[in-house]
Amino acid sequence: MSPSILIVDANPGLAAMLQQALSSVGLECTLALTGRDAFQVASNRPIDLAIIDFHLPDGPAEELIHVFQKIRPEMILLGIPPDNDPDNPIISMLGIQGVLIKPFYLPDLVPYLAGLLGVEVPSLADANPEEPEKSELDILKPPPPKKSSRSVPWLENAGRATAWLERLGEENSVLACLITRGAELHAGAGSLSHEKLSLLARRVAEIWSITPGGTVMQYVRIPPEDEEVFLYSISIALDYDLTLLFDRKTSLSAARRRAKSFERALEKPPDTGTFHKTTAELVAARRKTGELGMPRRKTGELPGVKPRIGELAGARRRTGEFPISKSRTGGLSVTKPRTGDLPKPKSITDELRRARQAKPHSDSPDDHDA
Repeated sequence: MSPSILIVDANPGLAAMLQQALSSVGLECTLALTGRDAFQVASNRPIDLAIIDFHLPDGPAEELIHVFQKIRPEMILLGIPPDNDPDNPIISMLGIQGVLIKPFYLPDLVPYLAGLLGVEVPSLADANPEEPEKSELDILKPPPPKKSSRSVPWLENAGRATAWLERLGEENSVLACLITRGAELHAGAGSLSHEKLSLLARRVAEIWSITPGGTVMQYVRIPPEDEEVFLYSISIALDYDLTLLFDRKTSLSAARRRAKSFERALEKPPDTGTFHKTTAELVAARRKTGELGMPRRKTGELPGVKPRIGELAGARRRTGEFPISKSRTGGLSVTKPRTGDLPKPKSITDELRRARQAKPHSDSPDDHDA
């Protein structure tokens, strides 16, 4: 039989987180939100270890500790001291076995508790989630709502949801964030690949299926590097769950604050028409703003504009296809000369005759004497 742990804390979120962590490694864990509930549990069943927060709504925690020491003297008692001060003098006066300081780092807390109980447990990242055993008090209480019934129509657009995650992820410094519908990845952003986000989406769905409350908190390993991260998941809308991934040292309070900022930002969706764009669309947008120059075209023409005949002729003259000749008006002729306009070649006889005719005649002797 596994050791039994009792968590006495008026904060249901913190109590549920501890119960999830301890149950996942095989430890039996029961929750009590008041001192009265804790007394009933300890009176009806053996408890090996109790974690008691000093801020209880129905009476001083010191009185509950004194009662436990009388009815269960073998019980290990750990306290969460007033004002989170481990040196508070009331701690030494009560004679309890130890104190726990918030925020908890669960990967260290779980083996510490297991050591006090004298048992070996797997690490949180290697443990498979198991459905926690319900006590009689848990059965009598109405279960907390697991899923939000809020309607957020714009989340249906995966492109807008992704743009929203990218903006909020940068503002809140998360490793990655994703929105899931059941076990399917709906949108994601951050430093992880699409394949890893899809694996996490299925993992989150498995944990949600056995989670009694409305929040999922788990330490998980991301293959193939087996990087350990802190996973925090909440239901943000009907059929939509938000999961945030943090560094393994992130405290629960910090994770909760950032998740709340995401919830508040649901009222500020991205502009209509914000979608993922292809590379070609991004390049075209940058050219439109002048960030990139216009691409060169082979013909030097503008798109959709046909060149005029004169421009075509000028281009053909530059390539030497047409000769340049003077027209009657003195302009440049762009027409091809006709064959009859070219001078015909002359014979050698004609050339000699013209040369003799052009030569001046010499005077005769008779004319010279006269």
